[in-house]
Amino acid sequence: MTIVRQPAVSGMFYPADPEQLRKWVDEALEAVTPPPLTSRVVISPHAGYVYSGALAARAIACLPTNTRRVLVLGPCHRVGIDAMALAGADAHATPLGTIPNDPELTELICTHPAVTTAPIVQRDEHSLEVQLPFLQRHLEPGFSVVPVAVGQVPASAVADIIDIAWQADNTAVVVSSDLSHYLPYAQARDVDADTLHRIVTLDGPLVGSQACGAFPVSGLIEFARRRQLSPVVLDSCNSGDTAGDRSRVVGYGALALRPASALPALAYNAIARHLGAGEVPVPATTEQLESDGATFVTLTIDGQLRGCIGSLVAHRPLRDDVEYNARAAAFSDPRFSPLTETELNRISVEVSVLSAPSPLAGSPGLERSEVEARLRPGVDGVTLSHGSRRSTFLPQVWDELANPHDFLAHLLRKGGWPASGWDRNIAVETYQVTSYHLPKR
Repeated sequence: MTIVRQPAVSGMFYPADPEQLRKWVDEALEAVTPPPLTSRVVISPHAGYVYSGALAARAIACLPTNTRRVLVLGPCHRVGIDAMALAGADAHATPLGTIPNDPELTELICTHPAVTTAPIVQRDEHSLEVQLPFLQRHLEPGFSVVPVAVGQVPASAVADIIDIAWQADNTAVVVSSDLSHYLPYAQARDVDADTLHRIVTLDGPLVGSQACGAFPVSGLIEFARRRQLSPVVLDSCNSGDTAGDRSRVVGYGALALRPASALPALAYNAIARHLGAGEVPVPATTEQLESDGATFVTLTIDGQLRGCIGSLVAHRPLRDDVEYNARAAAFSDPRFSPLTETELNRISVEVSVLSAPSPLAGSPGLERSEVEARLRPGVDGVTLSHGSRRSTFLPQVWDELANPHDFLAHLLRKGGWPASGWDRNIAVETYQVTSYHLPKR
C-alpha cells in the first residue's frame, strides 16, 4: 500500500485550485530578476505565498533545473521533537500532483542517530509543504524529495545530513525558515538585518527569536563552515512590505550558498600584516585575482561602520585592489582613527566587487523624480557626479534608506549638494555588486 502525505495547508497558505496555483508559482518564478546565481543549497521562507512567495521563488530559482533529488529541511511548528522527523511516506501530494519520496536518500540519512520516522510531526506542518509547488514548477519532471522536520537537535547533526545530501549525485537542499516574528516594522528590519549578517558571516548558532527555522539554519551554517561555502542574501523583506500591516510583522530572507571567496581573507590579512598580527587561511578559489577589478572594503565592529574605502572603476588587479582598499579602510578613512590591533579580532570584513558603471538612460538631463523612479532599491549602487563633486552609495545602503527619495537626498548631501535640490547636469550612473564576507572567527 502506497502512503501519500496529503497537503495540509492548500487553500490557506497557497491556492488549492491547481490552475491558480500553477499560474501563481509560474509568474513568481518568471519575475525573478536579475537571474539568480546557481546553487545546490538555499534558504527559502515558508509563509503564505502572498507574504513571502516572491522570495521563495527567488531562492528556488537558484537550484539547477536538472536536480533529481531535494532534501527539504524545515522547523516544527505543530509538534515538538528532539530529533529530525521523516513523514514515513512514499510520496508527497500538492494540488499539482504527487512527488515521490526518494528511497536512496532516505536510507542514507536514516543512518544518522538523530533521524527518526514520526508521521504526526509532519502531518500538519507547513514549512516543508509550501516549498513543494515551487519545486514542481521549477525542476524538470521526475525529481524526488525527502522532507525532514527538524526539531531541537545540535547544529552538527543537521550539518551531517546536509553533508550526506551534498555528497549524493544531483541532489539539492532547501532549508525552510522565516526570520523574526511579530515585531514592529522598524525593529524587525534591524533584527532581521543582524540575523542575515550572522548567517552570511557563519556566526551561528541562531536562536528562535532570530529565525523560526533556527535549528535547520544553524545546521546549514555549520555545514557551510565545513565545506568552505559562503551564504549570500538574494533578497529580504517582511510582511509589512508585502501585506501592508506594519504593526506586527514577520521577516523573510532568501539566501543561497556559493563557494567561499578568497577576497575577504585577503583583505583581513592585508590589515593584519600592517599591524604585525596573525593572518587567517585563504580559501582555495577559481577567482581571477590577477584580472583588473573594482572593489569596496567595508569594516564594521558590532554592526557599526569602522571604515569603508573603494574603487569605482577597475584599474588594477583584483587582489591588489582589495588589499589596497582594505588598508585604506582600516588606516586612512578620514572619518575614523586608524584601526588598532585590539580592534582587529572584532572587525567584520565585507568585500564588494563592482560591475562596470552604466549611465542611467537620459542622464545627465533627468529630473530628480525621473531618477528616483528608475532606481532599483536593493539592487543598484548609485554614483552622482558633476564638475569636481562625486558621491556614491553601495547597494547595501538601501538597507538603511529604503525609499528612493531618502536614498537620493543622503547621496546628494554626501556629495556637497543640497539634499532637497537637484541639478539636471548631474550625471547618474548605476552599478551592481557581488558581496563577500569573512566568516566569524
